[in-house]
Amino acid sequence: MERILGVELSHQTIDLSEIQSLDLEKVVTAKAKVAYAEIGSPVIVEDTSLTFNALGRLPGTFIKFFAEELDYAGLCTLLEHKEDRSAVVRACIALYDGDTMQTFLGECEGTIANMPHSGEGFGFDCIFIPEGYENTWSELDNEVKDSMSHRSRALQKLASYLEKLN
Repeated sequence: MERILGVELSHQTIDLSEIQSLDLEKVVTAKAKVAYAEIGSPVIVEDTSLTFNALGRLPGTFIKFFAEELDYAGLCTLLEHKEDRSAVVRACIALYDGDTMQTFLGECEGTIANMPHSGEGFGFDCIFIPEGYENTWSELDNEVKDSMSHRSRALQKLASYLEKLN
């Protein structure tokens, strides 16, 4: 977030309980309310989903659990016998001050690699190939990834909202 927004943010790691839902915005707004109650000051909370179009809304918001159980190679094999390897990555950011909840959604379309690729990055970067590219996010440098990622698109919306407040 800091790299994309170009500002320093105060960060707190909190182990939040998370509602179980395939609705990313519901998950993020619930987490923002819990984080606000824990911290007692305005919060920015972000969560991500990865949807394999051939599998409906899955793994979606449950991507973390799918990856823990299957690892990234196992995730790739979920599409082994599917013609459609297309996917959508979404990030939802919630800004909550105890009264007002604002959410900002960003998404990026692409495909799922046949097998994980090496390189930098985290999470599912090793299997997600953004539309218009032949390499996974883990093989692209941060500048390229930041120019079109789901997170950067959501953060741009947040930044625009915050600029209008000033």
